[in-house]
Amino acid sequence: MREKFRDKIRDEFTKQLNDIGVTAIVSDRDRSEEKVGNRMMRRSLGIIDLPNEDGPIEWINIIKQDRTDKQPPRWWFYLGVPTDKPLPKSRSVNIKTKRKKSFPLFGKIIGVTWKGQDRNHGLATKLSNDTETDNLAIGVGNIRVQTLHDEFSGWSIEIDRKFNLTRENWKSLKRVAKISIDSIVYF
Repeated sequence: MREKFRDKIRDEFTKQLNDIGVTAIVSDRDRSEEKVGNRMMRRSLGIIDLPNEDGPIEWINIIKQDRTDKQPPRWWFYLGVPTDKPLPKSRSVNIKTKRKKSFPLFGKIIGVTWKGQDRNHGLATKLSNDTETDNLAIGVGNIRVQTLHDEFSGWSIEIDRKFNLTRENWKSLKRVAKISIDSIVYF
Protein backbone atom coordinates (compact mmCIF):
# COMPACT_ATOMS: atom_id res chain seq x y z
CA MET A 1 0.00 0.00 0.00
CA ARG A 2 2.82 2.39 0.87
CA GLU A 3 4.48 1.77 -2.51
CA LYS A 4 1.36 3.05 -4.27
CA PHE A 5 1.68 6.53 -2.72
CA ARG A 6 5.48 6.85 -2.79
CA ASP A 7 6.89 9.62 -5.00
CA LYS A 8 8.53 7.82 -7.93
CA ILE A 9 10.42 10.77 -9.46
CA ARG A 10 13.77 9.26 -8.40
CA ASP A 11 12.94 6.02 -10.20
CA GLU A 12 11.75 7.92 -13.28
CA PHE A 13 14.89 10.08 -13.39
CA THR A 14 17.10 7.00 -13.00
CA LYS A 15 15.31 5.48 -16.00
CA GLN A 16 15.84 8.70 -18.01
CA LEU A 17 19.57 8.57 -17.20
CA ASN A 18 19.82 4.91 -18.23
CA ASP A 19 17.85 5.63 -21.41
CA ILE A 20 20.42 8.21 -22.56
CA GLY A 21 23.31 5.85 -21.84
CA VAL A 22 24.37 6.94 -18.35
CA THR A 23 24.66 4.09 -15.85
CA ALA A 24 22.49 5.13 -12.90
CA ILE A 25 21.66 3.14 -9.76
CA VAL A 26 19.11 3.97 -7.08
CA SER A 27 21.11 4.11 -3.86
CA ASP A 28 20.26 2.96 -0.35
CA ARG A 29 18.68 5.55 1.91
CA ASP A 30 20.19 7.51 4.81
CA ARG A 31 23.42 8.64 3.15
CA SER A 32 25.11 11.88 4.18
CA GLU A 33 24.67 13.31 0.66
CA GLU A 34 20.89 13.43 1.27
CA LYS A 35 21.51 16.49 3.48
CA VAL A 36 22.67 18.56 0.49
CA GLY A 37 19.81 20.94 -0.31
CA ASN A 38 17.54 19.49 2.34
CA ARG A 39 16.08 22.50 4.14
CA MET A 40 13.06 23.10 6.31
CA MET A 41 9.77 21.85 4.82
CA ARG A 42 11.68 19.75 2.26
CA ARG A 43 12.70 16.09 2.21
CA SER A 44 15.13 14.04 0.23
CA LEU A 45 13.72 11.33 -2.03
CA GLY A 46 17.14 9.67 -2.10
CA ILE A 47 20.38 9.48 -4.02
CA ILE A 48 21.04 8.26 -7.54
CA ASP A 49 24.61 6.98 -7.94
CA LEU A 50 26.49 7.30 -11.24
CA PRO A 51 29.25 4.68 -10.71
CA ASN A 52 30.62 4.31 -14.24
CA GLU A 53 30.15 7.88 -15.41
CA ASP A 54 33.28 9.34 -17.03
CA GLY A 55 32.32 12.91 -16.12
CA PRO A 56 32.73 14.77 -12.87
CA ILE A 57 29.15 14.24 -11.60
CA GLU A 58 29.06 11.26 -9.18
CA TRP A 59 25.58 11.39 -7.63
CA ILE A 60 22.22 13.17 -7.77
CA ASN A 61 20.05 14.06 -4.76
CA ILE A 62 16.36 14.75 -5.44
CA ILE A 63 14.56 16.99 -2.94
CA LYS A 64 10.79 17.44 -2.73
CA GLN A 65 8.60 20.03 -1.08
CA ASP A 66 5.08 18.69 -0.65
CA ARG A 67 2.11 20.63 -1.89
CA THR A 68 0.19 22.97 0.37
CA ASP A 69 -3.20 24.58 0.04
CA LYS A 70 -1.52 27.56 -1.65
CA GLN A 71 1.16 25.98 -3.88
CA PRO A 72 1.81 22.79 -5.85
CA PRO A 73 4.63 20.35 -5.04
CA ARG A 74 8.16 21.32 -6.08
CA TRP A 75 11.32 19.34 -6.81
CA TRP A 76 15.02 20.24 -6.80
CA PHE A 77 17.84 18.22 -8.33
CA TYR A 78 21.29 18.49 -6.72
CA LEU A 79 24.17 17.09 -8.75
CA GLY A 80 27.24 16.27 -6.63
CA VAL A 81 30.67 17.01 -8.05
CA PRO A 82 33.32 15.91 -5.50
CA THR A 83 36.85 17.26 -5.58
CA ASP A 84 40.08 16.53 -3.75
CA LYS A 85 41.24 20.14 -3.94
CA PRO A 86 40.69 22.24 -0.80
CA LEU A 87 37.71 24.58 -0.87
CA PRO A 88 38.07 27.14 1.93
CA LYS A 89 34.80 28.51 3.33
CA SER A 90 36.17 32.04 3.09
CA ARG A 91 36.33 31.64 -0.71
CA SER A 92 32.89 30.01 -1.14
CA VAL A 93 31.14 30.35 -4.48
CA ASN A 94 27.37 30.61 -4.81
CA ILE A 95 26.12 31.78 -8.21
CA LYS A 96 22.84 31.26 -10.05
CA THR A 97 21.24 32.03 -13.35
CA LYS A 98 19.15 35.10 -13.98
CA ARG A 99 16.96 34.52 -17.02
CA LYS A 100 16.04 37.60 -19.11
CA LYS A 101 12.61 37.60 -20.73
CA SER A 102 11.29 39.60 -23.67
CA PHE A 103 8.35 40.67 -21.47
CA PRO A 104 8.38 40.38 -17.65
CA LEU A 105 6.71 37.25 -16.21
CA PHE A 106 5.14 35.99 -19.44
CA GLY A 107 7.72 36.65 -22.13
CA LYS A 108 9.99 34.27 -23.96
CA ILE A 109 13.44 33.74 -22.44
CA ILE A 110 15.94 35.66 -24.54
CA GLY A 111 19.11 35.36 -22.49
CA VAL A 112 20.80 34.16 -19.33
CA THR A 113 23.36 35.75 -17.01
CA TRP A 114 25.02 34.35 -13.89
CA LYS A 115 24.90 36.41 -10.68
CA GLY A 116 25.94 35.90 -7.07
CA GLN A 117 29.04 35.40 -4.93
CA ASP A 118 31.80 34.65 -7.37
CA ARG A 119 34.69 35.83 -5.16
CA ASN A 120 36.51 37.11 -8.27
CA HIS A 121 37.19 33.60 -9.58
CA GLY A 122 35.73 34.39 -12.98
CA LEU A 123 33.31 31.45 -12.86
CA ALA A 124 30.21 33.60 -13.43
CA THR A 125 31.83 35.24 -16.44
CA LYS A 126 32.94 31.90 -17.92
CA LEU A 127 29.44 30.44 -17.56
CA SER A 128 27.76 33.63 -18.88
CA ASN A 129 29.93 33.57 -22.00
CA ASP A 130 29.24 29.90 -22.73
CA THR A 131 26.28 29.49 -25.10
CA GLU A 132 25.87 25.80 -24.27
CA THR A 133 25.19 26.56 -20.60
CA ASP A 134 22.85 29.40 -21.61
CA ASN A 135 20.82 26.96 -23.70
CA LEU A 136 20.76 24.55 -20.76
CA ALA A 137 19.33 27.21 -18.42
CA ILE A 138 16.74 28.20 -21.01
CA GLY A 139 15.69 24.57 -21.43
CA VAL A 140 15.66 23.17 -17.89
CA GLY A 141 15.15 26.16 -15.60
CA ASN A 142 17.15 28.07 -13.03
CA ILE A 143 20.57 26.66 -12.15
CA ARG A 144 22.70 27.34 -9.08
CA VAL A 145 26.36 26.38 -8.68
CA GLN A 146 27.87 26.44 -5.20
CA THR A 147 30.76 25.03 -3.19
CA LEU A 148 30.06 22.63 -0.32
CA HIS A 149 32.25 22.21 2.74
CA ASP A 150 30.68 20.10 5.49
CA GLU A 151 29.92 16.36 5.09
CA PHE A 152 30.58 16.62 1.37
CA SER A 153 33.48 18.60 -0.09
CA GLY A 154 33.04 19.70 -3.65
CA TRP A 155 30.52 21.41 -5.88
CA SER A 156 26.75 21.23 -6.09
CA ILE A 157 24.75 22.04 -9.23
CA GLU A 158 21.11 22.72 -8.38
CA ILE A 159 18.19 22.68 -10.82
CA ASP A 160 15.00 24.05 -9.32
CA ARG A 161 12.30 22.05 -11.11
CA LYS A 162 11.45 18.74 -12.74
CA PHE A 163 12.71 18.41 -16.30
CA ASN A 164 13.02 15.81 -19.00
CA LEU A 165 16.65 14.83 -19.37
CA THR A 166 18.15 14.65 -22.85
CA ARG A 167 21.66 13.78 -24.02
CA GLU A 168 22.31 17.45 -24.80
CA ASN A 169 21.16 18.51 -21.30
CA TRP A 170 23.40 15.90 -19.69
CA LYS A 171 26.36 16.96 -21.81
CA SER A 172 25.78 20.60 -20.79
CA LEU A 173 25.46 19.70 -17.09
CA LYS A 174 28.79 17.86 -17.28
CA ARG A 175 30.25 20.95 -18.96
CA VAL A 176 29.05 23.21 -16.11
CA ALA A 177 30.62 20.78 -13.61
CA LYS A 178 33.92 20.73 -15.52
CA ILE A 179 34.07 24.54 -15.75
CA SER A 180 33.37 24.74 -12.01
CA ILE A 181 36.13 22.26 -11.13
CA ASP A 182 38.60 24.09 -13.39
CA SER A 183 37.91 27.36 -11.56
CA ILE A 184 39.40 25.83 -8.38
CA VAL A 185 42.91 26.73 -9.53
CA TYR A 186 42.06 30.30 -8.49
CA PHE A 187 41.70 29.33 -4.82
